[in-house]
Amino acid sequence: MSEIVPITVLYVEDEPDLRERVRIVLEMHFERVHACANGREGLDVFSGELPDIVVSDIMMPVMDGLEMTKAMRDSAPDIPVILTTAFTETAYLLKAIELGVSAYVRKPLDCRQLVEAITRAATPVLQRIELERVRQREMSPLELLLGESPAMQHVIRQAQRIAETDFSVIIQGETGVGKSHLASLIHGLSRRKHQPFIAVTVGSLPESLVESQLFGHIKGAFTGAISAKRGLFDEAHGGTLFLDDVDCASPAIQAKILHAVEQKRFFPVGGTKEVEVDTRIITASNRDLLLEVRNGQFREDLYYRLGDLVITLPPLRERGADIAILARTFLRDVSLELNRVPPRIAPDAILLLNRHQWPGNVRELKSVMKRAALFAGETLTGEELVTCVNGDWADEGCGRLQTLEEFKRHAVRQALAATGGKKMEAARLLDVDYSSFKRMLDKYKL
Repeated sequence: MSEIVPITVLYVEDEPDLRERVRIVLEMHFERVHACANGREGLDVFSGELPDIVVSDIMMPVMDGLEMTKAMRDSAPDIPVILTTAFTETAYLLKAIELGVSAYVRKPLDCRQLVEAITRAATPVLQRIELERVRQREMSPLELLLGESPAMQHVIRQAQRIAETDFSVIIQGETGVGKSHLASLIHGLSRRKHQPFIAVTVGSLPESLVESQLFGHIKGAFTGAISAKRGLFDEAHGGTLFLDDVDCASPAIQAKILHAVEQKRFFPVGGTKEVEVDTRIITASNRDLLLEVRNGQFREDLYYRLGDLVITLPPLRERGADIAILARTFLRDVSLELNRVPPRIAPDAILLLNRHQWPGNVRELKSVMKRAALFAGETLTGEELVTCVNGDWADEGCGRLQTLEEFKRHAVRQALAATGGKKMEAARLLDVDYSSFKRMLDKYKL
């Protein structure tokens, strides 16, 4: 038997025996096959599964094949449609040509001929799949984890270079952009990767406990100190200490951090003997620390001691195609945790993802994909995606306040604006092939 072709086929035929016989044959050649009894059922499956190829009879009850094809073309103009028919009336043929049908297979059906027609029509689909596989193979591990947008390429180069050193790093960016994740990746690329990576959010610690948490204390140092305790600087000895929200440290704590970083030693609370450490420091803030220095809110000498390199992570809304890359990664990871086959993401869902402003950044995207993994079928559609997000998406016109066509027109216009009118880049931003994008430009008169 020939290798199974990794595509999804929707087969629509009203005659039950023929439908079952052909379904069995198709399942021997293609990865997924959905069989329906009429055009209305076909449309329902189509909207939920978004198949790669549609095969349909023309003459059927409830909704015929041409009417179904027209409805499909309105939402997904690029999916190949093959019609099977015993009729050759000119009117049917002209209508099918107008709808852009890929091929005809005459009845009575020769299943071998049908399989060959499907395989030929699937060539562009298979090419896209292979191109994506090649692209994924060529991406570095950091690109797969962080993205491939120009902004993130710069971040990746910085991370790779700084990881080879023991330099201190400041990571800046909005809440949720992945600062702690990047810090962990830098540690994992460094010579310290087999030693501890200790992370603490300074802003979450009660001010009275910050010094003790970071530097430890001796027995009896204060009320309740019934035993000695090692500090996080000491626990991270040989490895990396990540201080998130470092801007929340008080002036006194900033002074102690500066001493520990410069001298590689510190006094525990209540102690008279210094503890020596070899600890790399990575810090993070959702504020511009240099601006905080200028405003007198952060020590200038500490800023320059911590910031041998300052890496600024861009917000997700400025990262273009990374949104789709990360969405697929999160959806796959969560699905595998749930022992489910990872769903594909339909083009209309990609449009919605790219349209959203992501105020919560990568953290918000990951949360949305967790919910999507629970509720999506074989394909995550735009309609399903909207049910997985917060109500404020409606305020952005994402699906519930606009028709899908209005939304697509707006998304194409936004993509062109974001890429300065460069059509190929805009097509990639929307995750559609260039020929489809050109048809969208013609359709929406843009």
